[in-house]
Amino acid sequence: MRKVLIVDDNKDTPDTIEEYLAIYKELQEREQLPYTLEFIWEETIESALERFDKKIEVIDVALIDYDFSYDTKGKKGVYLVKKIRDHINQRCKIVFNTMHGISFLNKSELVDLINNDVFRFISKSGETFDLKYQEVGDKADQLIVEAIIEALDSYDPVSNALERYLVNYFDVMRDVKIDINGKEYSIQEIIDAIRLCKEPGNTFVANLLEMTVMDFLEIK
Repeated sequence: MRKVLIVDDNKDTPDTIEEYLAIYKELQEREQLPYTLEFIWEETIESALERFDKKIEVIDVALIDYDFSYDTKGKKGVYLVKKIRDHINQRCKIVFNTMHGISFLNKSELVDLINNDVFRFISKSGETFDLKYQEVGDKADQLIVEAIIEALDSYDPVSNALERYLVNYFDVMRDVKIDINGKEYSIQEIIDAIRLCKEPGNTFVANLLEMTVMDFLEIK
């Protein structure tokens, strides 16, 4: 399961999510895509930050709007991106959504977004990129869905492969505890830490790679 957080004050967002899911389902069947997606909607910057701060779930991709007309403090999506990167989640892929494309952003905003590792800029008009797959729905919506797919595919392949293995054997290993630096962790705790690129996930991946290299060199 991959979780996609949409942060947008558009009241029609629930309907848009249904469109995204329909497009993804069609592409998943045609292209044999491996992920199951769950979309979550937060209407304000503050509610999105509260959700991130609670750390009750791993957000794999955040789709963030630029303009929040209902924000009384005048905060924009750029503010949320910086907050996520500074204090909350260094690994979450961010797709930045604007009405008019990146030409609408001023120079300082664009620099901030680039420096905070935004994965993709998408125009709501659908004019930013050509489609990668055969068109199966509204082009603007499909561009966003395709950006989400590519963002998920761009995660560290070693971590992705390891996570798939642990998930596939989760039922067998459900009660297994793994000792890392003197502390025991469940499989789910390690999976979540890998997806967040935090401890103990980083140490688990590093130890596994070290053992793999040692075994390979011994065979040679």
